[in-house]
Amino acid sequence: MNTYKLVADSGSTKTAWALVNESTSEVVNIRTKGFNPYFHSSEFIFAEIAKEFSKANLNFLEIVEIFYYGAGCSSPDKNRIVETALRDLFPNAAITIGHDLVGAARACLGNEDGIACIIGTGSNSCVWEDGQVVDNIPSHGYVFGDEGSGALLGIQLAKLYLQNELSEEIKMAFEKRFGFKENDILNATYKKKDPNVFLAQFASFYEEFPSDPVFKKILIQNFRSFFVTRITPYNSKFRNLGFVGSISHHYEEALKEVAQEFGYKINRICKCPIDELIKFHGKEVKVITE
Repeated sequence: MNTYKLVADSGSTKTAWALVNESTSEVVNIRTKGFNPYFHSSEFIFAEIAKEFSKANLNFLEIVEIFYYGAGCSSPDKNRIVETALRDLFPNAAITIGHDLVGAARACLGNEDGIACIIGTGSNSCVWEDGQVVDNIPSHGYVFGDEGSGALLGIQLAKLYLQNELSEEIKMAFEKRFGFKENDILNATYKKKDPNVFLAQFASFYEEFPSDPVFKKILIQNFRSFFVTRITPYNSKFRNLGFVGSISHHYEEALKEVAQEFGYKINRICKCPIDELIKFHGKEVKVITE
């Protein structure tokens, strides 16, 4: 019987899963929705994973070890929500649940000390030393924190659209790309689940107009806010940073500009943290299939 190790990197928008064959090191990549135990129940997580994994024709009993790094996995109570879903699905697996910051640090810093950062749908950071998180300023989500994140960038873009402050060219491009009008945005934000995920999708739109001065100003201001609230308060001896998350990857140039302004150096922006986490847990990627 084949046995498999399962490694997961879960943010609020999506979860990247890597199913590693213990004998051949072949890797099957699977994508599901993102999960956060602050917002999602064990039943919801179970159903979403089961739906996507069933398409891969897997024998769930052959999965013997799981390393799950997830947004919101910050306490035993929250971790238990995710663990319950995984245990019901994969009864033979030894399960380890870790905070997404630990996954981020292992992916972008590995065994090196420094400051690990996440800027995706949400944002967070930690001081990483001797292979563990030694300091963290809690983010508290997009209402009270998440500086620099896709959610906040999306809110600012949506606000410009709703208040008719975009140029006609940019407004038309926005409507063409997303297909939303005013009522659609308001209903999704105030009446539906996961408004942070909905709003974060707009953050990628800034890429379409890289020379627009308003857009560049928004990016720079948001990244400055991230450094002011998530980096400088540590007063850390470490000046090297590692980043994961879609926003840090897509807006690397603006992020590096702000890092230099604050006297820090970004050593690495990790595009695919799941590949680094596979290596961390003992397997080099040999074959990747979807």
